[in-house]
Amino acid sequence: FGINLNEQQPADGTWVAPSMYNMVRQNGQDVHLVVVPDHECVVNSGLASIRGARMAENRPSRVTGTQAQRLGDPLVWRSGVWQPTSWEDALDLVGRVTAKIVNEYGEDELVVSMFDRGGSAGGYENTWATGKLYFESMKV
Repeated sequence: FGINLNEQQPADGTWVAPSMYNMVRQNGQDVHLVVVPDHECVVNSGLASIRGARMAENRPSRVTGTQAQRLGDPLVWRSGVWQPTSWEDALDLVGRVTAKIVNEYGEDELVVSMFDRGGSAGGYENTWATGKLYFESMKV
């Protein structure tokens, strides 16, 4: 990058936020990972988006423990609390509820929210897996 990240960074130019850094495993060794915006990007002119600025932070790391922030298994809302469940149970539940709505009321009554206000850092994003499940796998 041409900068020493151990020193105070200038007010302008490439600025690396703590969320843009992580220590990750690559080829069996811990390596430093820094994700900075692409100044050639025509979409955001090199500015960091909320989600993009946390790409490094959200990578699993045994050193920094960031993997503990990620959901690894499905949760189901039961008896007023989120409870862990198996993938088989979660997919079965989604399938049964979807089938019941479609069979009783028709496809036009099924609402699928495939956008999330949250994402990795509060952005509004397309939840790819939801769209893939409903619109390709289930053909709804």
